[in-house]
Amino acid sequence: MKRIALIWLGLAISAIAALPLVKLEPGDAIELTVRGIPPVEQQGLNGPYTVDDQGGVRLPLLEAPLRAGGLTAREFARAAERAYRKAGIYTAPAIEVVAKGQIQEEGAMISVGGHVTRDGRYPFQKGMTVLQAIDGAGGRNEFASRNIKLFRKGKCVCLDFNELSHKNIKLEPGDSLQVEQRPALIDRWKGSPEAVAPYL
Repeated sequence: MKRIALIWLGLAISAIAALPLVKLEPGDAIELTVRGIPPVEQQGLNGPYTVDDQGGVRLPLLEAPLRAGGLTAREFARAAERAYRKAGIYTAPAIEVVAKGQIQEEGAMISVGGHVTRDGRYPFQKGMTVLQAIDGAGGRNEFASRNIKLFRKGKCVCLDFNELSHKNIKLEPGDSLQVEQRPALIDRWKGSPEAVAPYL
């Protein structure tokens, strides 16, 4: 029993790790914590920051805003460390960055099922798209149809995986995706543009 529990725990951790990392974008709030510098100076750096309209973050002591847009929180933290070292301000800063709001709410989940490699429930992330959720579930398997059902708040809409705009639809907490099985003959889309339009 203990062995089974450990296996399930390992699978859950692997599934979470497989989810695409969310990139920072203008307007995102981040929390920065720096170690490896004098405690008095930490107080001047630690705290909340916001990604500006140009995708930059202005950090104390650096002459110009540091690019954050398009980077993950971890990538931005490493970039900030390099910037402080390059400027000769700190020799070995250790910076951690947490992007507020990337997890929409504690415990928020989405479900991915049907013909994917690893069906199950996954943590919801802000900005997650249909494609990212399916990729996070290991991608579609060899039996997958182009038809993807999106269940949201008691409603169901059929998406076409062959359409880029459908794959880029952003998910909401509690959404569920079901990848249908490919038919033996022609794999036609079962939905309609009118039904999908409100989700685009």
